[in-house]
Amino acid sequence: MASRAHRPALTADAHRRTSEKREYYGFVVYLGSFVAFASYLLWALCSDDLLHAFGVSYYPTRWWALALPVHFLGWIPFILLMFTGINMWRTPALGSLDTVSDTHANHFSVPLDPAKIAKLCGQDSIPEIEDMPISFVNRLLYG
Repeated sequence: MASRAHRPALTADAHRRTSEKREYYGFVVYLGSFVAFASYLLWALCSDDLLHAFGVSYYPTRWWALALPVHFLGWIPFILLMFTGINMWRTPALGSLDTVSDTHANHFSVPLDPAKIAKLCGQDSIPEIEDMPISFVNRLLYG
């Protein structure tokens, strides 16, 4: 198994600074979304004379005030169907050996030592995460 690059743990001060930065960015996006929505409503609902009084003289036609939300609402079922279809297409068939094991599997170590069997069979123990063969599972469960 290839070794992963070790990342040093963040100190409490660095974690706090990162958290504060995210809070500031989130607040700016929050305010920006309200400003964008308010400007959309003003553009969609106000008359041309009122917009000209505010100094806004260049803007898209009112047709886009309905076309954009309808267009975005049309994308929602399309995206849901596409993700579902891609997941179904990439899922191997039930008879495929890829559903049993793959190249990233952490195979069960054989032969077993008594300590490992005791750890697997203990009531309060949490064994290591490994892919156990079905024959071993049947032997443990059914004798």
